Amino acid sequence: MQCVEKEGKQRVFASRIRITRPPSMAAPLSFFIIPIALLLDLHTYASSAGLVGLDTVLNFSYSGNTGPGRWGSLSPVYAPCAYGKWQSPIDIETDKVVVNKTLKPLKRHYYPSNTTLIDHGYNVGMQFENGGEFIVDGKKYTLLQMHWHVPSEHKIDGVLFASELHLVHKASDGSYTVIAVLYKIGDADPTVAKIQRKLGYLAKEVSARHEVVAQVDLGTFHIEKMRRKTHKYYKYGGSLTTPPCSENVIWHIFTKVRSMSKEQVEALRAPLQSTCKSNHRPVQPMHGRHVQLFI
Repeated sequence: MQCVEKEGKQRVFASRIRITRPPSMAAPLSFFIIPIALLLDLHTYASSAGLVGLDTVLNFSYSGNTGPGRWGSLSPVYAPCAYGKWQSPIDIETDKVVVNKTLKPLKRHYYPSNTTLIDHGYNVGMQFENGGEFIVDGKKYTLLQMHWHVPSEHKIDGVLFASELHLVHKASDGSYTVIAVLYKIGDADPTVAKIQRKLGYLAKEVSARHEVVAQVDLGTFHIEKMRRKTHKYYKYGGSLTTPPCSENVIWHIFTKVRSMSKEQVEALRAPLQSTCKSNHRPVQPMHGRHVQLFI
């Protein structure tokens, strides 16, 4: 996916498709007829699995006639973006959260994995071949990728943060769970520091070659090393924050806000296309949902 020039010189997100094998599949993918539902639901698949190299199918952007306020009208499959009742992101009002004493510490098992840094144009992320797993309510979710939004998508008591990291995990039934980490401007983040030079390389590649997607091999990356002593988290049921806005996501947002430098925020923004520099969806109505808190 990318931001590309379309008729009328408007720059939008273009969903493109090329059938490739997800990292979790052990055997090569045989030829098959692609159902229309898969074509229209492409962004769910591509965003979560980190697939690249796609032919134009549908378009959306972060501004104008194809921006977040119009996503629901761009395709019938995108209808949840407009009419869904469990949409993400949200503004977490701390005086309304419910402490749930039955919640458990997050049970994650991450492994060293071959990793690729990918600039999709709409975000920058790291795709893992075998990053590990996350157990939620007895269900196993496999870590697929992590990516950044600048600025943050979730708010805390109305406060928007400098950046937000999403660690995307997927279960065998197609549902997702995402761990979100919020960042404020401050000391440099060690994880971003490790890839900062590579981010500069991606920005130059996109600018010089007008690449659809740019990527660079990071070799073995151990996500376990980026874990901190963070125990408290918010939990709620929501959706993907991009079309088709599917409402099959369990969100976990750490209460502790980390920091990254202003230079690192700009480094994450630099490779993105001009209409994607602020790649965050506005917060959505709660519609009676409650946010739980583990302390």
